[in-house]
Amino acid sequence: MQIGDSRVMVSGTEARAATRAFLYLYVNDADATYARAIKAGAKSVEKPADMPYGDRRAMVRDPGGNLWQIATSC
Repeated sequence: MQIGDSRVMVSGTEARAATRAFLYLYVNDADATYARAIKAGAKSVEKPADMPYGDRRAMVRDPGGNLWQIATSC
């Protein structure tokens, strides 16, 4: 899949057993991307917030159980 100018490879389970992932994704607007993920069926783990290390970050769990940290570098 293409997210902005980045590609993320996601495969099916035909070749190997399914595993869950923990992904940290930088986007232009963490709040808007978080809202879009929730609208698409992801469950909120952490609402968007400013982190002490400078990122604005949120976390969601997709329907497959994968965790996504969605961040904007400030």
